[in-house]
Amino acid sequence: MRHYFVINPKSFVQLEDLKRFLLSVENCFSVGNRAEYKIYISRYPRDAVAAVHRYAAGVTDGEKVRIYAVGGDGILFDCLNGMAEFENAELASVPYGNSNDFINAFGEENFDAFRDIKLLAAAPTTPVDLIQCGSRFALLNCCIGVESQAVMSMNGFSKAANKGKYMRNFIPALYKIGAVAGIINGSIAPKRYTVIIDGADKSGEYTNINVANTAFNGGGNMPNPYAAPNDGELDIVFTNPLSRLRTVAIMPEYTRGRFERHPGIFTHLRFREMSCRGETPMVVVLDGELFITSEISFKALPGAVRMVVPPGLGFVDAMSLVRRGKKEAPNESRN
Repeated sequence: MRHYFVINPKSFVQLEDLKRFLLSVENCFSVGNRAEYKIYISRYPRDAVAAVHRYAAGVTDGEKVRIYAVGGDGILFDCLNGMAEFENAELASVPYGNSNDFINAFGEENFDAFRDIKLLAAAPTTPVDLIQCGSRFALLNCCIGVESQAVMSMNGFSKAANKGKYMRNFIPALYKIGAVAGIINGSIAPKRYTVIIDGADKSGEYTNINVANTAFNGGGNMPNPYAAPNDGELDIVFTNPLSRLRTVAIMPEYTRGRFERHPGIFTHLRFREMSCRGETPMVVVLDGELFITSEISFKALPGAVRMVVPPGLGFVDAMSLVRRGKKEAPNESRN
């Protein structure tokens, strides 16, 4: 097996932290059964997509290659889209970023296990569903409306937070601040969408659309707690048109997974295929990454990627957290 480490250096606040991580990789493969490993430092968003594709394409058929996405959900998105077409490729998420929502699906107490390189190098894999979005793939979710506009609004705050070791703990709150700012200044408003879900017409005017493969997304929130990355289906929550004041008031309930308390406001469905077209260009967020398009399609791909998971770990039941009254999803800023 070959091992390919793709690192987002911005995920390490201090240079010494990055040096310690690189040393842990070297120590893992310097003794015993030496396996081939290489390290790639990503320079900017989407840079790693082509790098991962080139490396995976150069691996002999039948030989496995394990891709390690070192950073947050952004570098995980890049690695996934670089290796998705290769059946002999496996993907490991090594959580060091501001947002590590995929690892949240295993419980916040297990972050250290996903940072143990010796453990990950020998760990088994488990099949995980993917969201196919046109020519792209996503592990977590897609947002259109309030949530996607919130990401745009908070980008400036996020860049400032990245400059401090402790400021990154406020990243989940910045998503909420960005949403409130957009609602107040009027940049976020209900829009009409043409939506077809498994052949049924669900077109209408919505404040927000959240398509999810995992429960945890949006910087540590869990707005779609029924979503599970191993059930072969996708979950969608529509938010019906609301006034600005009502939208602000309902946000805490939504981000904590309590949409079922408000059946007149939220609609939850499960599906395999969906298309969505906006009357105007849509701001779309795929796994935290921003795109602008007028039309997008979604398709569930059951068990399409093999994810590296430390022995004994499994996906948490997000709905049980909601029912127990857990106020917040796990806090992924753990550096």
